[in-house]
Amino acid sequence: MYQSQYLSEAQDAYKKFLKSSKGILGFGLRKEENLKSFSDVQKKENAYNSVNLGVKEIPLSKITGSVEKCKDFDRHFIPKNDTVKQRWINIYIGYMEEKMFPPVVLYKIKDNYYVYDGNHRISVANFLNFASVEAEVQEFLPTGDAEDEIIYREHMYFEKETGIEDIILTEPKKYRYLEDEIRNYAALLNKRGNRNTKFKEVSKIWYREVFLPIRILLKENKIEENIPQGNINDIVLSVLAHKYYINEITGGKTGYLFSTVDFINLFKTSGDRNLNNCFQIVTEKSREMYDRLKKTDEEIQESSGNGNRKKMEQIGDMFTEKVMRMPDVYFAYAKKLDNRKLGEYIVEYMDIKSEDGKKKGLYGNRKDVEIAVLNYIIEIFLPVLEIFSKINYPENENLEIFRKKYCKLQRELFSLLYLRDVLISEGKPYKYENIMKNRIKSVSEVGNEKMLYGAIGILINDKEKEFLDNLKNKRRFLDILEKYNGVKKYETYVELFIMLDNYGEEKFLNMLEKHLEEHYSSIEAVNRYKTQSVMDSLDNGSICEEMEPGKEGLEYTFIDFYIKRKSEEGIL
Repeated sequence: MYQSQYLSEAQDAYKKFLKSSKGILGFGLRKEENLKSFSDVQKKENAYNSVNLGVKEIPLSKITGSVEKCKDFDRHFIPKNDTVKQRWINIYIGYMEEKMFPPVVLYKIKDNYYVYDGNHRISVANFLNFASVEAEVQEFLPTGDAEDEIIYREHMYFEKETGIEDIILTEPKKYRYLEDEIRNYAALLNKRGNRNTKFKEVSKIWYREVFLPIRILLKENKIEENIPQGNINDIVLSVLAHKYYINEITGGKTGYLFSTVDFINLFKTSGDRNLNNCFQIVTEKSREMYDRLKKTDEEIQESSGNGNRKKMEQIGDMFTEKVMRMPDVYFAYAKKLDNRKLGEYIVEYMDIKSEDGKKKGLYGNRKDVEIAVLNYIIEIFLPVLEIFSKINYPENENLEIFRKKYCKLQRELFSLLYLRDVLISEGKPYKYENIMKNRIKSVSEVGNEKMLYGAIGILINDKEKEFLDNLKNKRRFLDILEKYNGVKKYETYVELFIMLDNYGEEKFLNMLEKHLEEHYSSIEAVNRYKTQSVMDSLDNGSICEEMEPGKEGLEYTFIDFYIKRKSEEGIL
C-alpha cells in the first residue's frame, strides 16, 4: 500500500526534477552543463596517489563531478536520460520509507568531490534539498611542485592524522609545527588522565579547547582585519609562538589565555598607544572562549603537578561542613555557591589576612585552613548575606545571577579588608556596612541595586578630595589624572601622599609627570599594564555586561599600575 503511494509521488518528483532543468517556463533556457569528469581533473592535477579519509559528512555543494556517470546527469545531478529513471524512483521511495542507505563513495581532489558510487542517491538528495550526505572519502593528491599543491598535500596529511579539516595555513611547514603542538598537548592530557588517548581524539579536544577559542578571540578583537592578506589560522600560530617566547624569556609556564590576551594587546599597542585600546570581551561567545582557555590552562597546571583544583574543592567542602551546622537559611545560600570557587575565595582571604604578606593559603596546615574557613564565614559570608537580607534579596534568584552578585559584593569586602590597617590608622571606617549605611538603606527603599556597590569608590573619592586639598596646583595634578584615566586604588593615593611629603609639591609633580611619560613611552610597560589589568578585571568580575571593556570596567588605571610597580621595586 505504502509503496504504491510513494511510487506515484516518486514519479511526479522525477518529472518535476527533469522540468527544473528546462527553466521556469520549460523552454530549455537553462544552460546545460555536464558534471566534471574525475579522470580529466585527475590527469590535469597529476593526482594518482590516494589516501582513505574514512566516513565524513560532505556538503552537497562540494560534490561537483562523477567518476563514471558524467553523461547521465547535468551539473545539478538532474538526469539527462531515462536510463536512470527506474533507479532514481527506487532511491526516492527508499528515502521516503526511511531506509538506511550505505554511505556514498566519493573521490576528492583539492576541495571538490566526485561520485564513484551513489550518483542516483546524490541526484535524489539534490532534489530533496539535503545540505549534506554521509560519504566514504578517498582523497587523491596532486603531485606538482607548485607551492599551493605542496601546501594542499601537507593539509591533507594533517587532516588525515588529526581529523581536523578547516585549518588552512599559508606555508607547508606550519602544519608540522601545528601537529607538534597537538602532540605536546596530547602528552599533557594523557599525563593528567593517566591514559593513552588516541591522537585523533586528542586533536579534536585540542581544536575545541585551544585552537577554536584563540581564533574566536582574535576575530572578535578584529586582529585579522588589520593584517594585510591576513590568514586567521596563521595568526593563531603566531599566538602559540608568542606563548613559547614569553615562557623562554620569563622562565615561567605561561598559559594559552595569558598569551592570547597579551598578543592581542601587543598588536593593538604597537599601532595605537591608547590605554583603552586593549583586549575586549565583545560577546557572550567571547566570554565563553575566555573561560574555556582559562579552564584548559588550569587543567594543564594540574597535569604538571602544579595544580590546586583538588585542594580548592577540599577547602570548599570544609566550608560546607561548617555551614551545615548553622541555621538552614545560611546553608540554603551556601549550596548555591560552587565549592571550588569557594575554595579559591577562602585561599585569597587567607592571603589577604597573612601578617607577613606572603601568599601561603594553599600551604598552611589543616588547622590554619579550618580557622581561616571559620573567619571567612564570620567576616565575609555572613556579612554578605546580612546585606542581602536588608535589601530583601530574593532567595529564589537565578543561580548564576546570585553567584555573580555574591562575588561582586565579596570583592568589595576583600578590598576593604586589604586596606583595614591603613584605614584604621587614618581613623576611617573599614567595615562595609558603616561606609555604605546610607546607600544600603536607599537600595532597600528604591530598589536600585547598582547603588549597593561602591564602598571603595566612596573612600577613593574622599581620599582624592583630601589629596587635592593638600595641593596648591590642583589643575596640574587633575590634568595628569585625566591623561592616564585617573586613580582606582586607595593605596595609590597612600603612596602619592608619601611622595608628596617626601619631595614637596613642585618636585613631586615634576617627577610624577616625567616618570609616567617614560613609562607610557615603553610598549612593554603599556602592554604589561593592559594584559594584567584586563585579566584581573575579568577574573574578578569587574568587567560586566553593562561596562565597556578597556574603560571603566578595568580594576585599576595606568597610574595605579605604575605606582604599584615602582613601590614593589623600591624606587619610591
